[in-house]
Parts: sequence; C-alpha cells; structure tokens
Amino acid sequence: MFYNPKSDLVIEPAKELVTKERPALYSAMTYDEYRLFIRMKGPCGKTQVESLASQV
Repeated sequence: MFYNPKSDLVIEPAKELVTKERPALYSAMTYDEYRLFIRMKGPCGKTQVESLASQV
C-alpha cells in the first residue's frame, strides 16, 4: 500500500520476496508510470491489477 509517493519512486515487490521459484507477478514501475497507466486505462478495480500483471 502506498499513498502519493514521490513521482520517480520505483514501486516493486520487496527483493527478499522474489525468487526464481516465486517470480514477481508485476513489473517494477515508477509512481508516475503507474499514474499514467491508471489515467490511460481508467480505474477498473481488480481488472486493473490483473492488467498490470501482463506488463511483466
């Protein structure tokens, strides 16, 4: 969970939680990239999160 971080902050899973056996489900992106994604795709709830997974 994050709320209005710096625009260039990279949002990604904690490194300790990502392994070859358990790869990240979502690619890292800056908060600006995330905000742009939301603006372009529109808020879609769970569908939005699922669409981010295809960005990996």
